Amino acid sequence: MVSARAAGPSSGGLWRAPFCGILRRKGDVYKLSEKYKCPYCGVAFYEASDNTKERRISYNFDQKDFDGPYGYNSILSDIVAVYHYCPSCHEYSVQLASSKGLFSFNYPPYTGITLPDYIPEAIRKDYVEACSILDASPKASATLSRRCLQGMIRDFWGVTSGNLAGEIDLIKDKIPADQYRVLNGVRRLGNIGAHMEKDVNLIVDIDPGEAQKLVKLLELLLKDWYIARHEREELYREILVIDEKKQDERHPG
Repeated sequence: MVSARAAGPSSGGLWRAPFCGILRRKGDVYKLSEKYKCPYCGVAFYEASDNTKERRISYNFDQKDFDGPYGYNSILSDIVAVYHYCPSCHEYSVQLASSKGLFSFNYPPYTGITLPDYIPEAIRKDYVEACSILDASPKASATLSRRCLQGMIRDFWGVTSGNLAGEIDLIKDKIPADQYRVLNGVRRLGNIGAHMEKDVNLIVDIDPGEAQKLVKLLELLLKDWYIARHEREELYREILVIDEKKQDERHPG
């Protein structure tokens, strides 16, 4: 259990967070080349010795391997825990993963970006749910991303067909060619979680990193479609108000 709002991490020792690039010296603190975004407050900060700590737990166990000469196969791996302390909201977050890729876990779970109220509630709910189960069930998260995409296409573009493939085809001439291809990719990936393979012994898994790519695409589309449209309409409205005001000043009475 991680205790929230505990005292900040001690400054002793330098622990290098994984996947953060090259350590760079800046004053008395080692700065890393990438930023970490706090899952609590959304503030991004550079990972450094005063806010990021890494702990490794090594283990060595034998797994039975009946094909080996003695029936055993030694497996070496370790668990990596990276603790972040946010200098803005003073909360802790944890990234836990096996170096062999056996599992990964984030605390708190990723709940996505904050979406404005002018995006339909059903779409916002599907998006948040897809984010919340990225680690627990990436295949289910991919299926929810597919469902969320279908809702976005129906609402934003005003098209309805018997299935998602047909609806994507209906907007083919309205979107860039590369976007059309990737929408079909999301549809097919979502089908992996929604439908059993014809060969029930064939297992096609989706890992958390792959499921998160689909969530990131949803975020990109939400910005490009809904948020960009809203900001454009607001800007147009404000400019027209300014124009009307200036014309009244030019021609009083």
